[in-house]
Amino acid sequence: MKKICTAALTIFLFLCSSLQASENPASAKGSETAIQQAREMILSYFNPAEGTISDIKGNMVSVKFPEGAQIRKGMRFSVFRQGKPFHHPVTNELIGYAEEIAGRLELSGEKGNDGLHSCVVIRGELKAGDTVRITESRIKLAFFQERKSDWELSEAFYGSLKGSGRFEIFEAYTPSYKPEDLSQLALKMNAEAVLLFSTPLKNEKRFLSVTLYWAEDAKPFAEKEESVGPAGTIMHAPEEEFIARSLSDTEPWGSYRLASGEFFAMGDVDGNGVAELVVSDGNTISIYNFREQLQETWTIKGTSAENHISIDVLDLNMNGRAEIFVTAFFSGAVTKTDDSILSRRKPGDTAVESFVLEFDPAEGYRKTRSSIPYFFRVSGKRLLMQKFDENRIFSGPVYEGEWENGDYAAKKQLSLPSDVNIYGFTFIDWQHKGESQIMTFDDAGYLILYDSKGQAVWKSSRSYGKFALSLESESFSMANPIKKWFLRGRLITAVTEKKEEVIVLNKIPVVAQVPGLGSKGSEVYSLWWDGSDIEEKLILSQVPGTITDYWVHGGELFLLAKGNLLSLVKNAVTGEFAKGSALYYYRMGEK
Repeated sequence: MKKICTAALTIFLFLCSSLQASENPASAKGSETAIQQAREMILSYFNPAEGTISDIKGNMVSVKFPEGAQIRKGMRFSVFRQGKPFHHPVTNELIGYAEEIAGRLELSGEKGNDGLHSCVVIRGELKAGDTVRITESRIKLAFFQERKSDWELSEAFYGSLKGSGRFEIFEAYTPSYKPEDLSQLALKMNAEAVLLFSTPLKNEKRFLSVTLYWAEDAKPFAEKEESVGPAGTIMHAPEEEFIARSLSDTEPWGSYRLASGEFFAMGDVDGNGVAELVVSDGNTISIYNFREQLQETWTIKGTSAENHISIDVLDLNMNGRAEIFVTAFFSGAVTKTDDSILSRRKPGDTAVESFVLEFDPAEGYRKTRSSIPYFFRVSGKRLLMQKFDENRIFSGPVYEGEWENGDYAAKKQLSLPSDVNIYGFTFIDWQHKGESQIMTFDDAGYLILYDSKGQAVWKSSRSYGKFALSLESESFSMANPIKKWFLRGRLITAVTEKKEEVIVLNKIPVVAQVPGLGSKGSEVYSLWWDGSDIEEKLILSQVPGTITDYWVHGGELFLLAKGNLLSLVKNAVTGEFAKGSALYYYRMGEK
């Protein structure tokens, strides 16, 4: 290499710039206070409540609420009317009455001397005796953020709002932030209200700003703006960054050698406000910080029967410390690296025993959940989960996981083509038209593009490389006694000057005819669909070693590589050996 900077300084400078606000205690406190106040304001408009219409005069309605009801001006209530009775099918005993939706009204005034509240009719022919109600069920809320918003503030606020358990939150791309346009999108998602988030700069101060609109008529009903501290370098969402140029034949901006590594993830796992690097070598998990240098701070060694196949981090339980989600196979499971089978599952054995690690200030890192029969993957702000099956490996649909009643639950089912599993796919809206498509690997490393209706519209003419890990089980078939499932590699969506593109690795084998040697290097491509075919652009070439995992953070690209036979021969002259792994870091955003 011409010149490789020390990764300690490289990554430290990068994280310092992107996490500047987090390391400023005053700024962090201001952010926390602003998020809490905005959250409580929003929740106050959706407190569960029920009352009865007492009188109607034209468009105005008087409603009686019970003493102590938590209500405020601007709230909207659904109105219900007693419907037909329903009886016991055998005894014919009256069980109760059905309810019919009669309309909607908005609380417009404070409590009068007569104990009644004034409301205005939004829609419907209402009658005295009708019931008005805000349900105890989760409220459907459409969440939008302006593109130049501070990403860290947005992530923290979104997580706090979701963590309240009061809302089912929906997101969608929008080219316009006009209330009418946002409301139309919200109605298509069956959302009741719209939230617009931004972080404007005023008088050298950064503010957190939220505005709420009703989806049915785009009327604004609440707004709050709170200072979070002095203006500084803000962190835009990764998808708002641009890959400015090709890095073909470019040396890494930084490089650092690790003892070993197969998979990695980044996030604040100890709650100190700084992102850590979490690395698994397939059995042992190592945690590194970047404060002054790349330094290993903790090691969690697995049992001899433990085999990790993926690792992710996400603060799903919203306690300020990101959980570490480890998908693992234990004794009796099959893992296969290159062409070497480590173990084979016997029929009837339990295979998947995934677990969750979390940092405890008193005890360090410990397992908070174990023996979970699901594969894990984190996509943006979401935890994805798919059930393990002894015979089919990947069983049933992929779900979005939620933190519910102190546990991780598979809740919202994703709509995916039948041959897509939890690994190796990404959602993509090529031209920001609100039409989400899916790109996925198949088991041979070919790429397939599905349109918004789930129809395959394109398949690559070549494979992007063999997957390093596969799972096998006995099928009891004479023709095919062993069935195989591959752990497909990452695909990442990034926003570029073409709207959105997919970032993909192409692995170059040492010798195509000789299995087991790994790859001599990798290339990184960006892919873009023009409506009829895929345009492929080389953005990085000649990355040495076998890339086992990678991540794109805006204009930054992180690659985790292992040595192979070729690098062993190459480095033997200098006394270096191919053991261990290397973390490469490229800045693609520089022009």
